[in-house]
Amino acid sequence: MLDVDQLLSLGIVTFSLLLTGASLIAYQRTRLRKFLIVSLAFLLYAVKELVEHVDIVFPEIENSTLELMTNLVEFLVIALFFAAVAIKEGRKNE
Repeated sequence: MLDVDQLLSLGIVTFSLLLTGASLIAYQRTRLRKFLIVSLAFLLYAVKELVEHVDIVFPEIENSTLELMTNLVEFLVIALFFAAVAIKEGRKNE
């Protein structure tokens, strides 16, 4: 049986993947790069959440390695969200 923390983590992964899909659909419709960047950020957030629980499957991995990996992914997520906000682009005339 999953505990509350694991259920919440599973919910975060699921929601992040749903948001990834929604932003990919938005990218396909608008061709705005910021939606592609945001979808990558949501995907990386789901990966980060999974990495935080990888020690369940691979207990030999050290906590410091897991912490370094999650911090790196968190940094990339924040950088991607910043890039998506900072990009200035208009709709392309098709």
